[in-house]
Amino acid sequence: MLIEKAIQYFISSLEAEQLSSHTIKAYLQDLNQFKNWTQKKEVDDLNFEDFQDYFIEISKLKMTSIKRKRVVMHRFFKFCYRKKLCTEKLHEYIDPIRSKKNVVPKEVLSREEISLIFDFLKKEEKQYKLKVNNTYYDYLYYCSLRNQLLISILLYTGCRAHEVVALKKQDINLLQNTITLFTKGGKYNQVPIHDELKKALDNYNESISTLSLGLQNLLQESHYLFPSKTDSNNYMPTRTLHDLMKKLSAATGRHIHAHLFRHTFASYCIAANMDISTISSLISHSNPSITLSIYTHEIDAHNKQEQIKKLSFH
Repeated sequence: MLIEKAIQYFISSLEAEQLSSHTIKAYLQDLNQFKNWTQKKEVDDLNFEDFQDYFIEISKLKMTSIKRKRVVMHRFFKFCYRKKLCTEKLHEYIDPIRSKKNVVPKEVLSREEISLIFDFLKKEEKQYKLKVNNTYYDYLYYCSLRNQLLISILLYTGCRAHEVVALKKQDINLLQNTITLFTKGGKYNQVPIHDELKKALDNYNESISTLSLGLQNLLQESHYLFPSKTDSNNYMPTRTLHDLMKKLSAATGRHIHAHLFRHTFASYCIAANMDISTISSLISHSNPSITLSIYTHEIDAHNKQEQIKKLSFH
């Protein structure tokens, strides 16, 4: 079996399992990198030396990248053997790198930092609102409104970056008070709309009515809540969200990234004494054990604070 053909079968199997497009793209990239590196065309022509030489070749990469590539290749060649695309258990030549996990607290935003972020965004809104008669500033004013809603959704739902940018208008149901997120693995997750998020949605909908007709038409004709500036049939690129995070980093003096809002959401849920099953469901984890493994430190720290209150010497 040609390596290239085997990769095609493997990717098709991942698509059938409904893995996310991001995961599949990463798998394909890693496998193509190995395929392009090796001089061999057939899966059965590969041997232990090929894998060792390849891992030496990529040894200067970050450890996280090396670990991922080993996992991807192990899974691929195990698939090949299981599906009889090769005669040898090639996956047994690829040992995963196991390292001791250090349980450290997730970085989260303080209440003061959250206020600082929204103050910065509202300041931008006021700044551009004064110049809306200019087409250029009209768009910047819209961006300031959009950015406030983006951050509100990230903060009050704990969703991932690609989930927020790809939101469709129909995903927001104000009657049922829910936002439906299209999450990892092609699954849907309904998250209740927090009161503060409801205010942000109302403010956004009210404010965009003051935009120029051209911008209003772009927003109205798109199915997406945050459409691309150049194509209303597509949502805004994730790169735009990353650029916003850079701006917020400069404004706050600390590194801000989209996943930081997810950790903040989960950590504040833990501090609010929500049960782990509810938190797991809210942040789209497939089971509570994943949530426990990620937020062990936060849960332990909170439990210690609660238990120490029971101590009394009189």
